Amino acid sequence: MKGTCLLVALSLTAAVSTTARADMFKPSVKDQIALGQKAAASVRKDMRVLPDSDPRVKAVRQIGNRLVSLIPKSERDKKPFQYTFDVIDSPEINAFALPGGPIFFYRGLLENLQTEDQVAGVLGHELAHIRYEHWASSYANNQKRQLGLSVLLVLLNANSTAFDIASVSDTLLFTLPYSRSNENGADKAGYDLMVLARFNPQGMADVFRVLKEKGGSSKTAEWASSHPDADRRISNIEKRIAASSTQYPAQTRLGRSVQSRSFISTKRTLPVMLSTFDRLKSRPVFSL
Repeated sequence: MKGTCLLVALSLTAAVSTTARADMFKPSVKDQIALGQKAAASVRKDMRVLPDSDPRVKAVRQIGNRLVSLIPKSERDKKPFQYTFDVIDSPEINAFALPGGPIFFYRGLLENLQTEDQVAGVLGHELAHIRYEHWASSYANNQKRQLGLSVLLVLLNANSTAFDIASVSDTLLFTLPYSRSNENGADKAGYDLMVLARFNPQGMADVFRVLKEKGGSSKTAEWASSHPDADRRISNIEKRIAASSTQYPAQTRLGRSVQSRSFISTKRTLPVMLSTFDRLKSRPVFSL
């Protein structure tokens, strides 16, 4: 009897998950913006962020804003995320995005890139995580698992709102992982956006080569282990480039004041793009 009840309950859960009511656990766009702003303020307070006048910041913002300008107006109206771009003065080779719009690049990654197209590859991926609300979806799924089936059914039947912005810890903002589906989707959407902005998708491959070269560091190794299989992503990007009849423009070099150690690859490989909300080992609370 218990087994039958559980089966019925599970079937009911599967049914309601396809309805709008299942979104009761998902932070709204407004909540995502508020959470992201709060977390970004903490990053700027606790870590050394380069000033607006720094040429590295100007370069990242110019590329980021170029990508944002091509997000459809209908999407921007529906999801008025506040996209911002900053550079953390740290040698770590990483970047991350926060819900609602803030994106942070590490100086260490920027110093190992050579072209605007490579930077666009990273930013396109991170923008996709924000645009398609991957953190919010991961948060909702995590809450459903933690609450358990019985509580979930009660809440669904009550047609209530389960998300409470005050209950979201800073740690959860930075440590909640994405699914492989999210990561693959961010790769594809990031590629599409950078091509639309007339960047060369080879830049994405160059980022992968940088990360592969730096794979000896614990940060990069840990990061790479949480992402989809690199060979599969390489195959996907190679197929897209080979199948395209588009003549991509040559990559545009970053100024000398922006980078110091980098290279441009001649091979076509797909980067394991930088994950949002991995672990910031340099900080005890905001650990990415």
